[in-house]
Amino acid sequence: MSFKKDRSSILVAFPAVFVLTLCSVLPLYWMCWTVAANPQVRAELSLSAFRFELLGRTLLYNGTVAIIATAMGLPAGYVLGRGRGMIARLLWVLLPAALLLPSLSYAYGWAQFVRMYRHLVLPWGITFRPNGAADILRCIWSLAAWLWAVPAGLIGLALRRMDSNVQQQAVLDGALHWVTFRQLLGPIIASLAIVTILATQEFAVYEPTGISVVATEVRMVFDTGAMSSPDNSITQSGALGGGFASSDQPQRAAAAVATAAPLLAVTILLAIAAAWGAGQTAGSETVATGDWPPVLDVSKVTVAITIALLLLNIGVPVLSLIRSLYVPLSPWTMWKEFGPKVQGAILVAVEASAFALIAGFSSAGRWIRGSLALAGASFLIGGQLLAIALIRIWNRPGLYWGYDTSIVPLIAYAGRFGWLALAAGRATWTRPWREMRDVASADGASTFQTAFWVIWPLAWPTLLAGGLVVGALSMTEVPATVLLMPEHPQVLTPTLMTWVHMVRYDAMIEASLIMMATVIVPALVAVILTGIGLRALKAAMVGSPTAQTASQRG
Repeated sequence: MSFKKDRSSILVAFPAVFVLTLCSVLPLYWMCWTVAANPQVRAELSLSAFRFELLGRTLLYNGTVAIIATAMGLPAGYVLGRGRGMIARLLWVLLPAALLLPSLSYAYGWAQFVRMYRHLVLPWGITFRPNGAADILRCIWSLAAWLWAVPAGLIGLALRRMDSNVQQQAVLDGALHWVTFRQLLGPIIASLAIVTILATQEFAVYEPTGISVVATEVRMVFDTGAMSSPDNSITQSGALGGGFASSDQPQRAAAAVATAAPLLAVTILLAIAAAWGAGQTAGSETVATGDWPPVLDVSKVTVAITIALLLLNIGVPVLSLIRSLYVPLSPWTMWKEFGPKVQGAILVAVEASAFALIAGFSSAGRWIRGSLALAGASFLIGGQLLAIALIRIWNRPGLYWGYDTSIVPLIAYAGRFGWLALAAGRATWTRPWREMRDVASADGASTFQTAFWVIWPLAWPTLLAGGLVVGALSMTEVPATVLLMPEHPQVLTPTLMTWVHMVRYDAMIEASLIMMATVIVPALVAVILTGIGLRALKAAMVGSPTAQTASQRG
């Protein structure tokens, strides 16, 4: 029986190991090898005055994004964490779904708002010019209004996991706000770090008007092959071209790694801060809702502020896109024009989602220590470097069958977002799930039997939600898609990146709207499935007949 259990464990773990190796380990290994084997890259790792200024500018802009997003996320987090009734439930659905809207289209919506109402949003005498102060503020605001759901969700979860007895005592002492702030300090720090990381990886918001940050410089370096410098900056180079098929590709790839290296070092520090902050959340391993007294309920003013922010951050850019259209809004006409490329994006996203889903189910059956860290590392390097690594790995004789099809894009998307599917699988190794595994093991069940009869029947909604989120993010991923330029099938994002440079363009607006409508479907389904999964877990914890039967079968 011991040998059978060991063999079963290996078979269950193999899919996750295969996906992790192909999508994360190989690109990370290429990056490390590029730095170690290329003296020019090692020489460029030192910070010159220009690169120090570039790094500082990047952190200033995106750190400001994190501060604004976290400030907006605080009231929403209170509604999520201490709200009751329909408004709180709807917010749990709308905020995660809104986060999956395409950043490229979202920023274009805010650009249209500024174009139409600049006399209202800009003080008297200030002009709006590309790469100017007002343009930089527009980019910062666009990213903050897009990413505010991240701190809202972290703070909301932290509030729901807090010991309400401590807060009730704080109410009696007249120090509720101070005590709550101290308890939320960890999630707030995690929010600031996570939003900064996400914002630094988004080049599509800054690039159309020539704003120079690390992400835009990395793309420019990979396109031109020259190291980033005052004489070769995006602000000097103008429009960029996709030249990743040229003969000097290895040198350009190495130069891109050298350009991104200082920011990668900062990203590692931010990731450590985020992990520390998230770990400071008080409470048990399970999310408990509805167990706080009415005195801790969120105020009506906070609810009103949250609704206003929701309308501002989602309603304004979407309505601005619609109002900018010169032609009548016709979903059928839009689908006829953009349908083939949208279908291509959906196809690749479904493939990436299935790939990640296999890894998620496998990790729920047998967890491999360190797998989430490796998957997270391939996300932290950013979509551009991940795509460059895959281009260098696959763009060679004998591997064109993968490079010229959807295989490399789906590997890129699974490597970029697969950690979400693994995190869903890792959630099945918390305390309530461990208790069910122990019971099945005591009854003599093998690893596969435990997974098949006990874990997967209860965890499938959460695992499927993780795969759907990977698919939704794959449809809207810009950095990796723009560099990979999938042709078989073609997807819509590279075309959007070309059109985004135009001040107002009906095709860009229509394509943005149809992408938003398309991606919102898997996003909403994923949120609903997550709720179903949590209810299934709660039912199992109180000894539901379904859970008992599954345990007996195991």
